[in-house]
Amino acid sequence: MTNQPVKPHRARLGRNIRILRIRRGLSLRKFGQMIGVDYAYLSNIETAKANTTVDVLAKIADGLEVDIRDLF
Repeated sequence: MTNQPVKPHRARLGRNIRILRIRRGLSLRKFGQMIGVDYAYLSNIETAKANTTVDVLAKIADGLEVDIRDLF
């Protein structure tokens, strides 16, 4: 497995998701249960280790009660 540098757009996306989640007082586990996404995968999204799908981003946005574009 190659250690590739973090892509800036993934880091920005993950940071924004984390900020919005924390502002709502949600832990990764609670949020994951709420939206039906594994909390470890959410953690990887927030730390820019995972390249997620539009479908998962839509679940995240719905769970955070924001428009999907607000995640970016």
